[in-house]
This record gives sequence, structure tokens and C-alpha cells, in this order.
Amino acid sequence: MIQRESLVDIAIKRIKQHISSGSWQPGDKYLSEKELIQNLQVSRTVVREALITLQSIGIIKIISGEGVYIADAEVDPIKEILKHYDDVHGVKARELAEIRKVIELGAIRLIIEKNNTVDIPRLVQLNENYRQAIQQGKDTREADRLFHQALIKATANDTFYHFSEIIQEYFALTKIDVLLNDQALLQSYQEHQAIIRAIEEQEMVEAQSIMIQHLEPVLIFTKHMEDVELNETHPSQ
Repeated sequence: MIQRESLVDIAIKRIKQHISSGSWQPGDKYLSEKELIQNLQVSRTVVREALITLQSIGIIKIISGEGVYIADAEVDPIKEILKHYDDVHGVKARELAEIRKVIELGAIRLIIEKNNTVDIPRLVQLNENYRQAIQQGKDTREADRLFHQALIKATANDTFYHFSEIIQEYFALTKIDVLLNDQALLQSYQEHQAIIRAIEEQEMVEAQSIMIQHLEPVLIFTKHMEDVELNETHPSQ
């Protein structure tokens, strides 16, 4: 099922378009929150959420007390390659879901093999935010994204992190989200908990096994979408 875009999604898209269509250079000061609120006709909360997301994928940089700046384009070549692939071949959600799985499992391996110091309380808090979103009937996608983002940041590998963010952004081009009921969402929350515990105990095999189970609904869903599209394109005679 395809979900409708939220105001935050729309704000993100419009800011991206504004930046890409202008003559902005890395290091340039961008529009202020107030200007964006006026231009986009949305609330301060929507603008802030959009800016935080854009910062997380390396498009802008927010400096407290100074404003918003165009970020250094360190990963632009990779983005251009992916954009070109999308233009020529189209986005294949299943393949992107498989890449995400490789990245998530790789993050767990890096964290444990390098014996990295992981901010466990931070992961626990992010997962609690996820649980609260479930209980309050709110959109859980952002809370889930922040949890996985923090997990990948724990690899202490900037290149790995930036690449994972690009893949996540590219995956978003599909505009597909798995709609889960409350029971499935709570299971997802519990899987987060189990992953945190396994990482804390440096149980790599267990953590990866749980992550595979955690990502399975996305893989199944994207495979189903691909099958439906194939059947519509080449119906049986």
C-alpha cells in the first residue's frame, strides 16, 4: 500500500528542489526557519523536522545560533550515480530493501568486531520514543528511522554512515511504506530491544538474526509489489 505524503515529506521535497534549482554552493547560508515557514506555508515544527532530515542526509548543515548552511557535497558523485540509475532504469524497491539489509547487518558486524563504545541509553530512549508513537497512534516512521540511524552511526565509520543515508533517501523515492498494525509495530519495538541487548552483550550472530527477522516484512512487501507490477506489465494469457 502507498501512503500519502506528509507535510514534512512535501517540505523536504520542496526544499531539495529549491536548493537543486538555484546557484547554491557548499558553505552558503540558506534561508532561515522564518523564511521557510513563509515560503512553504507550514508550521515551524514541520520546517524543523524537514531540516533535521535534510541535515541527516548531508544536504544542509544546521549551526546553532547561526542558521542553516548548504553542506559540503562529499557524497554528491554517489548521489549522481544513483540518480542516473533511477532515471534510466527506475527504482527497484526490492533491490534497495536487500541493500538496506546488507547495510544493517554490516553495521552490527562493524560495531561488535571493532568493539565500539555504543550509547546504549540513547538507543533505548529512541526505541521508547518509537513505542510512544505506537501507543499514541502517531506516524512511527521517523522514530524508527532515528533508531536505525543511531545504530549505524555507532559504527564510527562516516563513509558507511553517509552511504547508508543515501540508500535510505533513494529507497524513499519509491514512496512505499509497509503499513503495520499495532501488534506488528509492538513486535518491531521488541525486536529493537532485543537487538540493543544482543549488541550490548556483543552477541553478533544473535543481533544479526534478530535484524533479519526485523527487516523481513519490508523484504516480503517489496517482493509482493514487484510481483504485482510484473503481472500488470505481463499478464498471463
